[in-house]
Amino acid sequence: MKITRKTLTSALCMIISFIYNSNEMYAQDVKEQNLGNHELKINMGSLLVEFPEISYEHIINEESSVGISVAFPIDQEISYRFMVFPNYRIFFGAKRAAGFFIEANSAIFSQRFQRDVIFGSINDPTTDSTKIGWGLGIAVGGKFLTKNGFIGEIYVGGGRNFINTDKIDGGYPRIGISIGKRF
Repeated sequence: MKITRKTLTSALCMIISFIYNSNEMYAQDVKEQNLGNHELKINMGSLLVEFPEISYEHIINEESSVGISVAFPIDQEISYRFMVFPNYRIFFGAKRAAGFFIEANSAIFSQRFQRDVIFGSINDPTTDSTKIGWGLGIAVGGKFLTKNGFIGEIYVGGGRNFINTDKIDGGYPRIGISIGKRF
């Protein structure tokens, strides 16, 4: 078998190309891992309706994370006084803790309601009161991650309230369009 200069040059080019591409792929994996395990985000969708939500998320491994979100009203006409959402997410994307996800969440919230004050047969004006709610829910969404660690996220879901349902809502929303940074 005679090896020609053309065959040798082609084989050498293929080997160099393979080594170069392997190092480049490894470098991308290392850079992605160096982004860190922490994320801070703000829900721009809820900010537009004057109910800002700020979130922290900790990446457990390649395909799961835990987080907590806190929301509070700027507009005093909104019936919710505060909301806290602990959550757990499972990711189905190619990147580390990114792509399509399913979220299991819980909510602790305070909601204002109006109650009638009755003295005998005279109805006085209604007064505002607040009650605490607690529930469990789910959400689905997608997380998009840049090489520099910036995050875009969109999700939708909700949950069922289990306490004080005679006075406040029987469910809670979980909707967001968030931006943030992984560090």
